Amino acid sequence: MVYCPECELELHGNPSHCYICGRKMTETRSEADWIVLGTVENKMYADLARETLISANVPAVVISKSGFFGNIGLPLVPFYKPQSSTFEIRVPREYLAEASEILDMTIGDKWQKEDIH
Repeated sequence: MVYCPECELELHGNPSHCYICGRKMTETRSEADWIVLGTVENKMYADLARETLISANVPAVVISKSGFFGNIGLPLVPFYKPQSSTFEIRVPREYLAEASEILDMTIGDKWQKEDIH
């Protein structure tokens, strides 16, 4: 599988342009190049982590492991309070140390660093 170098969308086949952002596919990353840096339990901190890394020129994606838009199930009643969510923060392997340092400085103990061997 390949990913768009601009928006990180997973692309199937051998496209010449990204389906979403239109970027020409001159540079791609394989799924094996990306590694789980850590997790956060809150969508706000997941978004903050991704935006902080991207603003520091570190490619990053956040993947919800908790269902639709980070909620566990779809709330059908307005007073329903969703349970805790889990979001994975992934970065290319070569940015691992830099990304870890950035998240330690910005969101501190709000993220759980993955034990990487």
